[in-house]
Amino acid sequence: MRTVIPPDLHPLVRKALRALKPDQRLSYRPELDDKLLRTPRGFIQIAVAREHTERAGRLLDMFVRTIEGPDVRGRVLFLDDKTMLEVDGEQFRLRFKEENARTPHRPTPEERRKIAAHPHFHSVPKADHHPTNRFTLELYDPNVGYRYRARLADRRRATLEQALVEVPALLRRLVQENRDAEVERERRRRAWEEQERQETEERQRREREKARRAELLADARAWREASLLRDYTAAVLQARGPDDEAQQRWATWARSVANEMDPLTRNGSEQEGDS
Repeated sequence: MRTVIPPDLHPLVRKALRALKPDQRLSYRPELDDKLLRTPRGFIQIAVAREHTERAGRLLDMFVRTIEGPDVRGRVLFLDDKTMLEVDGEQFRLRFKEENARTPHRPTPEERRKIAAHPHFHSVPKADHHPTNRFTLELYDPNVGYRYRARLADRRRATLEQALVEVPALLRRLVQENRDAEVERERRRRAWEEQERQETEERQRREREKARRAELLADARAWREASLLRDYTAAVLQARGPDDEAQQRWATWARSVANEMDPLTRNGSEQEGDS
């Protein structure tokens, strides 16, 4: 059965409709080859029953022209074989599909024989899928799985044609949400960097304080040892007498060692503590 493509549709829509092919995921159901169609990669992503392609084309035409119109000034593009919208520098992934009703499958006599012959290995489906002529248009973030940001669909109270009127306002809201999210991410990044800076400064301050205290204790020990050495030198001179020239040379040397050890005389002047 040939798909009817109205000539007045947007070129991207006509190109997508011409590319429709039977859904490969249903290859085990040859009786559905002429009913459930899907576009391959590189075209506007569509899943539709053949008998409903004309309405699908009209809906997509309305949507694409709204995107490119003066109220939105966006465009449709393809990145990595994904259908994307670009609006004010923000990108969204697009999916357009027909909803299908699911009912339990009633096996035919032939299928019953297949099931009886191979209870665990047969191709008889458990459910049947029926096109509903109800369409859904979904917008996703380009790199975040399949959790949609916005969804427009045929409903009991309003058709998708009526819902498409909301597209300009909807896209403005999504763009603003993206920008608000970017502002929030930037705020969090700066807060994180500030926290990192403060933690680094505090860590460096603690390290400086630790080093300063270690130096203070080392100087105190050196001062105590220098004082002990001076007292020992004086005691030796007192015990052996100050008139021995060799003893005087030894005492001069010992005092020089004490002065080198003493932090108060090490550099020739008293050291002042940091203010």
